Amino acid sequence: MDPATTIQLIDYPGAQKSALWGMKDVLDFANTQAETIGPAILRADICSEPDGKPGMTILPPALTLEPPVLPARWKDKLMAQHKGGTVLASVCLGAFLLAETGVLDRRRITTHWRHAAVFRQRYPKVIIDTDRLLVDLGDIVTAGGVMAWTDLSLHLIERFGGRKLMLDVARLFVLDPPEREQSYYATFVPNTKHKDQSVAAIQILLQEDPGGAHTVGSLAQAAMMSERSLLRRFKQATGMTPVTYLQFLRVKAARSRLELTRDSFERISWDLGYGDTAAFRRVFRRIVGLTPSDYRRRFGLGVSPQASGRRI
Repeated sequence: MDPATTIQLIDYPGAQKSALWGMKDVLDFANTQAETIGPAILRADICSEPDGKPGMTILPPALTLEPPVLPARWKDKLMAQHKGGTVLASVCLGAFLLAETGVLDRRRITTHWRHAAVFRQRYPKVIIDTDRLLVDLGDIVTAGGVMAWTDLSLHLIERFGGRKLMLDVARLFVLDPPEREQSYYATFVPNTKHKDQSVAAIQILLQEDPGGAHTVGSLAQAAMMSERSLLRRFKQATGMTPVTYLQFLRVKAARSRLELTRDSFERISWDLGYGDTAAFRRVFRRIVGLTPSDYRRRFGLGVSPQASGRRI
């Protein structure tokens, strides 16, 4: 019979205490439920630093504006644990601590969408996918947002105790099973921390009128440069092409109206420069991960669009 998996929850400086104790409570409860019909499946302990060879080590989120700093002595400990077979996991800003060890290089992971740009700049060798709320690579597990510790906890319960146990715990704690994506929640945050004033002016133009009839040609003319120069400089400054940038701005505006108004998606599409509602619906779903109607049901006012016989 396999022994229970030991899980270390690391209480590093700045770690979110509610996440630490919340994970321990959920995992302990799952273990208690498992023991009513069989052996224990896991044991979770809150530790002041990585130690020994547990089955899993988790670096929780932090409620700080800046990413946490990995204590120097922990790097070798975490690397040794990983080399010895310990699964390393993180939630939100905890991914920055894992990245410092190098174990995430050339691996696909997730972290909070708000810190994606800083993460990419610091750790260019890591493949970051902030559309995902949880990425399980077997030996590395990462979860995105601050509250994604609930998703990670349920995921681990399913991993070690099976889906039925996970669903039982989810129902009792009134938690959604870990099958959502972070893209549902992420807000587009344009990169404005660059020194290209001409590109900055174009960004302001698009921000103030996302529904305008913008083309690469009209934008290049406004910036008084060639289309080729605009495409090169815009991508260099923002990380996006002008077309992609405008799509994200329009989707951001559409999300706000789906949340706060009763406007039909057809009306929203038209106001944002799309004569083809179906085309904008495809763009919306690609960026957000939900259809407009699903997004409104999840985040809207709880009312139907104005009676018009039109679907959103």
